[in-house]
Amino acid sequence: MKHTRSAFTLIELLVVIAIIAILAAILFPVFAQAREKARAISCISNEKQLGTGLMMYVQDYDERLPTSWAKGFPGDPLFFVQPYLKSLGVLHCPDFTVSTASANTTCGNAANDSYGAWDLAPGGRDNPTGEGQMWGYGFNVGPTWFSTYSGSADGLMADPRTSAEASGYDGSTTVPMSILGHMINVTPRKYVRPGAALPEIAAPSLILMVGDTMEPPLSSIQLQALRPTQATDSPCQKLLNASNPRHTGGWNFMHVDGHAKYQKYTGQATNWGDPGSVSDLCTYFKAYDGGNNPGNCKTGGL
Repeated sequence: MKHTRSAFTLIELLVVIAIIAILAAILFPVFAQAREKARAISCISNEKQLGTGLMMYVQDYDERLPTSWAKGFPGDPLFFVQPYLKSLGVLHCPDFTVSTASANTTCGNAANDSYGAWDLAPGGRDNPTGEGQMWGYGFNVGPTWFSTYSGSADGLMADPRTSAEASGYDGSTTVPMSILGHMINVTPRKYVRPGAALPEIAAPSLILMVGDTMEPPLSSIQLQALRPTQATDSPCQKLLNASNPRHTGGWNFMHVDGHAKYQKYTGQATNWGDPGSVSDLCTYFKAYDGGNNPGNCKTGGL
């Protein structure tokens, strides 16, 4: 009997390879989207934990949101929720992976940068806890959202001073502070930025409190920190804003009532100089109740 050996022909092998390549081209983007979705879910979970910590803080401090009394990480309002969360890890978004070392190199001497000059090296003035990565979440501090609505400031943080005055700090004074069992020295501001009282917030379910950001500490969710990079940006801005908007074209935000949700980045034009980060800019204002119009936020006043 004559035996023959069967084998794939070259054409058959090429067809199989082509099919595998087509399936890979279809499935790899799906897998990438699934991974990104998982990171976005992890991010929004972090924000919900921050919301829980902030509400516990508010109940312990006469229904007042956190202040900012120092520059850098210790002055960040989110720093003060740590006794309730027992971890700084919750402040790291998995989609924001800029190291403090690279930020310190690029932003450390940026005296003319709109983000300011920073000392973010581990153990430096603005990073006394030795954080290895930049935090990924910001607070609705409102310093660039002040208006004359009802004769008062309508940002979530109600500081009557100008932004320049409030950002100053006394470099000759340090204050010892304990955080997660470690003693650190903090340089306080000349003027603290008092947190808003909870009863001042007209509609907690509408007003933004915490969200994704790329800004160095004191981290806020101001428009500049949420827009994509531009050709005229400084090296510091380009480093920090490189992946904007962070989650498949949008951002996660948590509101004062504790609920968090994803919002698509709109980028609609404003008079403020930067594109809008959310569809309803009124949600930045503590006085907004769903019907009024603080700071002309619905009529292009920004």
